[in-house]
Amino acid sequence: MSLIAENLGGSKGTLWRYFPSKEALFKAVIEHEAAKFRRELIVDLDLADDLQPSLLRFCRRLIQLIVSPDALALRRVVTAEAVRFPDVGCFFYSKAPARLHSALAEALKAGMTKGLLREADPLEAAEVLAALCHSRCYRRAAFALTSSVSLNEIDADAALAVDIFLRSYQRQSGL
Repeated sequence: MSLIAENLGGSKGTLWRYFPSKEALFKAVIEHEAAKFRRELIVDLDLADDLQPSLLRFCRRLIQLIVSPDALALRRVVTAEAVRFPDVGCFFYSKAPARLHSALAEALKAGMTKGLLREADPLEAAEVLAALCHSRCYRRAAFALTSSVSLNEIDADAALAVDIFLRSYQRQSGL
């Protein structure tokens, strides 16, 4: 709390007037950051007839966001505090990954309806695609194996994620 107050230029007393507990403060930070994340990511999830470029754009943006210093810091704090405050972990999941998966599932369901993707559970497919994006760049950044990730590395991870995803979910011609 002292560090947060120092960064804001206020006092711990001021923080405690706005937030009755550390858990409430964490939830407010999570809500703010998750909303910002969604605004930056879920701008255009409409899957065009040319599926690969649309998915590639989405995956690039997702990887850029999850390797950003702010996203990594938030994930670390939530992971550390979820042991003491399990509600914080559940709250984070409901505000960030679950909402992302839900929005992505709607887009993938539309792709299935258009015949671009094979019929499958759209939520499961969304979770698979998001998991594929948490690959090399994310792990290297999360474990501080690198101080930055290049756009070329992000592009390579996004291309690999989309390739693997489409090999599994794209409707095969003639079927």
